[in-house]
Amino acid sequence: MSNMNMPSMLAYTVRSSLSSNNPPSAIISYGRDATNFTPAKSQDDSYWICILNAKNPRERVKEWVIPGTSNAQVPAGIDTYMNDPDYIFVVSTQYLSTMHVPQGDFYDFLVKYGAGRELQRLEQVNTVLGCGSFSRMSYVLTGACGPRGGKNVPPPSYEMGSYTNYPAMLLMSLMPMPGGGPPYSICNSYTFRTR
Repeated sequence: MSNMNMPSMLAYTVRSSLSSNNPPSAIISYGRDATNFTPAKSQDDSYWICILNAKNPRERVKEWVIPGTSNAQVPAGIDTYMNDPDYIFVVSTQYLSTMHVPQGDFYDFLVKYGAGRELQRLEQVNTVLGCGSFSRMSYVLTGACGPRGGKNVPPPSYEMGSYTNYPAMLLMSLMPMPGGGPPYSICNSYTFRTR
């Protein structure tokens, strides 16, 4: 009976922000080996969408920073990346106003790529309690890109939302193929090193 070693996974952390001038991030691995992505031009009250290369998740392919006031618009050209299984997507907010939760086409876009109960919860807080109860929200969504709808079976997506003192954050892993190489997929597992 052979003991087949599992390929090493990479820690994968996606963090949003509830503080002004504090950009969201996507971090691959940890410690000195970590690759930390933040928006090139971050701004408060915004959505950051970042596309990573699934064959080399330490490579940022494209990004958009969407002002919260544009919360009903899908960025032009994004479907080129979102429909391609060679990519991983990250959606994360920076100091997002409760008044700017996703609406219309942008809401439908996020749902298409896996948004669910966490986003619905933030929408309900905004609708029922209004912006006076909680002024800021945070949200993260990540998953593998690729075609959705029809006979396509979508890969899993993962999301987290918050409207309290702690920003939304996902702690997961990127798992290589059985031989240890690309492409990487998202695994709902923690990766860390102990002494």
